[in-house]
Amino acid sequence: MPHTVLGSYRGEWFTASTPEQARLLSDPVALRHLEPFMGRTLGAAAAAGEAGVSVERMLYRVRQFLKAGLLQEVGQERRAGRPVRLYRAPGGLQVPFTLTPFADLEAQVIRHSAPYDRLRARASGRRLQRLDHHARLIYRDGQGKVHSETETPGPETLAAFPSRDFMGVMWLDDATARRMSGLLDEWRELLGQHSAGSEHSARTDGTQPYLVQMVLLALDPHEPDELTGPPG
Repeated sequence: MPHTVLGSYRGEWFTASTPEQARLLSDPVALRHLEPFMGRTLGAAAAAGEAGVSVERMLYRVRQFLKAGLLQEVGQERRAGRPVRLYRAPGGLQVPFTLTPFADLEAQVIRHSAPYDRLRARASGRRLQRLDHHARLIYRDGQGKVHSETETPGPETLAAFPSRDFMGVMWLDDATARRMSGLLDEWRELLGQHSAGSEHSARTDGTQPYLVQMVLLALDPHEPDELTGPPG
Protein backbone atom coordinates (compact mmCIF):
# COMPACT_ATOMS: atom_id res chain seq x y z
CA MET A 1 0.00 0.00 0.00
CA PRO A 2 1.41 3.45 -0.89
CA HIS A 3 2.65 5.66 1.94
CA THR A 4 0.89 9.04 1.92
CA VAL A 5 2.14 12.29 3.47
CA LEU A 6 -0.75 14.70 3.99
CA GLY A 7 -3.59 12.36 4.84
CA SER A 8 -4.68 8.77 5.30
CA TYR A 9 -6.47 6.57 2.79
CA ARG A 10 -7.53 3.00 3.52
CA GLY A 11 -9.64 2.33 0.46
CA GLU A 12 -8.69 0.52 -2.73
CA TRP A 13 -6.20 2.05 -5.12
CA PHE A 14 -6.90 2.36 -8.84
CA THR A 15 -3.73 2.11 -10.94
CA ALA A 16 -3.71 3.89 -14.30
CA SER A 17 -3.06 1.36 -17.06
CA THR A 18 -3.20 3.43 -20.25
CA PRO A 19 -1.30 6.51 -21.50
CA GLU A 20 -4.62 8.40 -21.80
CA GLN A 21 -5.46 7.77 -18.14
CA ALA A 22 -1.97 8.87 -17.12
CA ARG A 23 -2.19 11.96 -19.34
CA LEU A 24 -5.48 13.08 -17.78
CA LEU A 25 -4.28 12.40 -14.23
CA SER A 26 -1.09 14.38 -14.94
CA ASP A 27 -3.08 17.39 -16.16
CA PRO A 28 -3.94 19.77 -13.25
CA VAL A 29 -6.96 21.16 -15.13
CA ALA A 30 -8.40 17.73 -15.88
CA LEU A 31 -7.72 16.57 -12.34
CA ARG A 32 -9.59 19.58 -10.96
CA HIS A 33 -12.71 18.29 -12.74
CA LEU A 34 -12.24 14.72 -11.53
CA GLU A 35 -11.58 15.48 -7.85
CA PRO A 36 -15.26 16.03 -6.84
CA PHE A 37 -16.07 12.47 -7.94
CA MET A 38 -13.15 10.77 -6.18
CA GLY A 39 -14.53 8.32 -3.64
CA ARG A 40 -17.98 9.92 -3.87
CA THR A 41 -21.15 9.71 -5.93
CA LEU A 42 -22.22 12.98 -7.52
CA GLY A 43 -24.13 14.41 -10.42
CA ALA A 44 -22.41 16.62 -12.96
CA ALA A 45 -24.07 19.83 -11.73
CA ALA A 46 -23.03 19.26 -8.11
CA ALA A 47 -19.49 18.40 -9.21
CA ALA A 48 -19.35 21.55 -11.35
CA GLY A 49 -20.33 23.64 -8.32
CA GLU A 50 -17.54 22.11 -6.24
CA ALA A 51 -14.94 22.59 -8.96
CA GLY A 52 -16.09 26.13 -9.72
CA VAL A 53 -16.70 25.45 -13.43
CA SER A 54 -19.73 25.55 -15.69
CA VAL A 55 -21.99 22.51 -16.01
CA GLU A 56 -21.24 22.40 -19.74
CA ARG A 57 -17.50 22.22 -19.09
CA MET A 58 -18.02 19.52 -16.47
CA LEU A 59 -20.19 17.45 -18.80
CA TYR A 60 -17.44 17.60 -21.42
CA ARG A 61 -14.95 16.28 -18.88
CA VAL A 62 -17.39 13.61 -17.67
CA ARG A 63 -17.63 12.20 -21.19
CA GLN A 64 -13.83 12.30 -21.43
CA PHE A 65 -13.37 10.49 -18.10
CA LEU A 66 -16.00 7.87 -18.95
CA LYS A 67 -14.29 7.10 -22.25
CA ALA A 68 -10.90 6.85 -20.53
CA GLY A 69 -12.23 4.53 -17.82
CA LEU A 70 -11.59 6.91 -14.92
CA LEU A 71 -15.26 7.49 -14.13
CA GLN A 72 -18.28 5.20 -13.90
CA GLU A 73 -21.99 5.92 -14.11
CA VAL A 74 -23.37 4.27 -10.97
CA GLY A 75 -27.06 5.16 -11.01
CA GLN A 76 -29.63 7.89 -11.23
CA GLU A 77 -31.26 10.26 -8.78
CA ARG A 78 -35.00 10.53 -9.28
CA ARG A 79 -36.52 13.97 -9.39
CA ALA A 80 -39.24 15.91 -11.19
CA GLY A 81 -38.41 15.87 -14.88
CA ARG A 82 -35.29 14.15 -16.16
CA PRO A 83 -33.42 12.05 -13.55
CA VAL A 84 -29.87 13.08 -12.61
CA ARG A 85 -27.12 10.71 -13.70
CA LEU A 86 -24.70 9.89 -10.91
CA TYR A 87 -20.98 9.22 -11.34
CA ARG A 88 -18.16 7.97 -9.18
CA ALA A 89 -14.37 7.83 -9.50
CA PRO A 90 -11.94 5.74 -7.43
CA GLY A 91 -10.98 7.28 -4.10
CA GLY A 92 -7.28 6.53 -4.60
CA LEU A 93 -5.34 6.85 -7.86
CA GLN A 94 -1.83 5.70 -8.71
CA VAL A 95 -0.12 6.97 -11.85
CA PRO A 96 2.95 4.94 -12.92
CA PHE A 97 5.60 7.29 -14.22
CA THR A 98 6.24 5.03 -17.23
CA LEU A 99 2.78 5.92 -18.58
CA THR A 100 2.98 9.67 -18.14
CA PRO A 101 3.66 12.05 -21.05
CA PHE A 102 6.80 13.46 -19.42
CA ALA A 103 10.24 12.96 -20.95
CA ASP A 104 11.79 12.23 -17.54
CA LEU A 105 11.21 12.67 -13.83
CA GLU A 106 12.71 16.17 -13.85
CA ALA A 107 10.14 17.27 -16.44
CA GLN A 108 7.36 15.80 -14.30
CA VAL A 109 8.53 17.68 -11.20
CA ILE A 110 8.78 20.94 -13.16
CA ARG A 111 5.23 20.53 -14.50
CA HIS A 112 3.68 19.73 -11.13
CA SER A 113 5.60 22.36 -9.17
CA ALA A 114 5.12 25.23 -11.68
CA PRO A 115 1.75 26.42 -10.26
CA TYR A 116 3.22 26.51 -6.74
CA ASP A 117 6.33 28.31 -7.97
CA ARG A 118 4.15 31.01 -9.54
CA LEU A 119 2.05 31.24 -6.38
CA ARG A 120 5.16 31.55 -4.22
CA ALA A 121 6.51 34.38 -6.39
CA ARG A 122 3.19 36.24 -6.29
CA ALA A 123 2.69 35.83 -2.53
CA SER A 124 6.33 36.72 -1.77
CA GLY A 125 6.09 39.87 -3.89
CA ARG A 126 2.90 40.88 -2.09
CA ARG A 127 4.59 40.35 1.27
CA LEU A 128 7.58 42.49 0.28
CA GLN A 129 5.27 45.33 -0.75
CA ARG A 130 3.94 45.48 2.81
CA LEU A 131 7.39 46.04 4.26
CA ASP A 132 8.55 49.58 5.00
CA HIS A 133 11.94 48.85 3.53
CA HIS A 134 13.44 45.97 1.65
CA ALA A 135 16.36 45.50 -0.68
CA ARG A 136 18.44 42.87 -2.42
CA LEU A 137 21.70 42.28 -0.57
CA ILE A 138 24.83 41.01 -2.34
CA TYR A 139 27.85 40.61 -0.11
CA ARG A 140 30.95 38.58 0.75
CA ASP A 141 30.83 37.11 4.26
CA GLY A 142 33.66 36.65 6.74
CA GLN A 143 34.56 33.26 5.26
CA GLY A 144 34.94 34.77 1.77
CA LYS A 145 31.69 33.40 0.30
CA VAL A 146 29.49 35.70 -1.83
CA HIS A 147 25.76 35.68 -1.00
CA SER A 148 22.71 37.17 -2.71
CA GLU A 149 19.55 37.40 -0.62
CA THR A 150 16.54 39.51 0.26
CA GLU A 151 17.05 41.78 3.25
CA THR A 152 15.64 40.24 6.44
CA PRO A 153 12.94 42.38 8.11
CA GLY A 154 13.41 43.55 11.68
CA PRO A 155 12.06 41.63 14.70
CA GLU A 156 8.92 43.79 14.98
CA THR A 157 7.96 43.17 11.36
CA LEU A 158 8.65 39.44 11.65
CA ALA A 159 6.44 39.27 14.73
CA ALA A 160 3.59 41.03 12.91
CA PHE A 161 3.50 38.62 9.97
CA PRO A 162 3.64 34.83 10.56
CA SER A 163 5.21 34.26 7.15
CA ARG A 164 8.76 33.14 6.44
CA ASP A 165 10.56 32.49 3.18
CA PHE A 166 14.08 31.11 2.83
CA MET A 167 15.74 29.28 -0.03
CA GLY A 168 19.40 28.59 -0.50
CA VAL A 169 22.15 26.02 -0.96
CA MET A 170 23.76 25.10 2.36
CA TRP A 171 26.67 22.80 3.16
CA LEU A 172 25.60 20.57 6.08
CA ASP A 173 27.31 17.78 7.96
CA ASP A 174 25.47 14.48 8.32
CA ALA A 175 24.32 15.15 11.89
CA THR A 176 22.84 18.55 10.98
CA ALA A 177 21.13 17.17 7.88
CA ARG A 178 19.56 14.36 9.89
CA ARG A 179 18.43 16.82 12.56
CA MET A 180 16.78 19.01 9.93
CA SER A 181 15.16 15.95 8.38
CA GLY A 182 13.69 15.07 11.77
CA LEU A 183 12.38 18.61 12.23
CA LEU A 184 10.71 18.44 8.82
CA ASP A 185 9.05 15.17 9.88
CA GLU A 186 7.68 16.95 12.97
CA TRP A 187 6.45 19.81 10.79
CA ARG A 188 4.81 17.36 8.40
CA GLU A 189 3.10 15.59 11.32
CA LEU A 190 1.78 18.93 12.58
CA LEU A 191 0.42 19.75 9.13
CA GLY A 192 -1.17 16.32 8.92
CA GLN A 193 -3.26 17.15 11.98
CA HIS A 194 -4.84 20.02 10.04
CA SER A 195 -5.19 18.20 6.73
CA ALA A 196 -8.56 17.45 5.15
CA GLY A 197 -7.16 14.29 3.56
CA SER A 198 -5.92 16.08 0.46
CA GLU A 199 -3.38 18.73 -0.43
CA HIS A 200 -5.86 21.41 0.65
CA SER A 201 -6.29 22.13 4.36
CA ALA A 202 -9.80 22.30 5.76
CA ARG A 203 -11.45 25.72 5.61
CA THR A 204 -12.68 26.52 9.11
CA ASP A 205 -13.33 29.70 11.10
CA GLY A 206 -10.17 31.41 12.26
CA THR A 207 -7.97 29.96 9.52
CA GLN A 208 -6.43 31.36 6.36
CA PRO A 209 -4.56 29.61 3.54
CA TYR A 210 -0.77 29.41 3.63
CA LEU A 211 1.58 28.12 0.96
CA VAL A 212 3.77 25.48 2.61
CA GLN A 213 6.95 24.13 1.02
CA MET A 214 9.30 21.65 2.67
CA VAL A 215 12.51 20.84 0.85
CA LEU A 216 15.73 19.24 2.03
CA LEU A 217 17.42 17.58 -0.93
CA ALA A 218 21.00 16.38 -1.23
CA LEU A 219 22.79 17.95 -4.18
CA ASP A 220 25.57 16.48 -6.31
CA PRO A 221 28.86 18.09 -5.22
CA HIS A 222 30.26 17.37 -8.69
CA GLU A 223 27.56 19.44 -10.43
CA PRO A 224 28.56 23.15 -10.28
CA ASP A 225 25.16 24.32 -11.53
CA GLU A 226 23.44 22.67 -8.59
CA LEU A 227 25.82 24.15 -6.03
CA THR A 228 25.29 27.75 -7.13
CA GLY A 229 21.54 27.49 -6.65
CA PRO A 230 18.97 29.67 -8.42
CA PRO A 231 20.26 32.97 -9.90
CA GLY A 232 19.66 36.08 -7.85
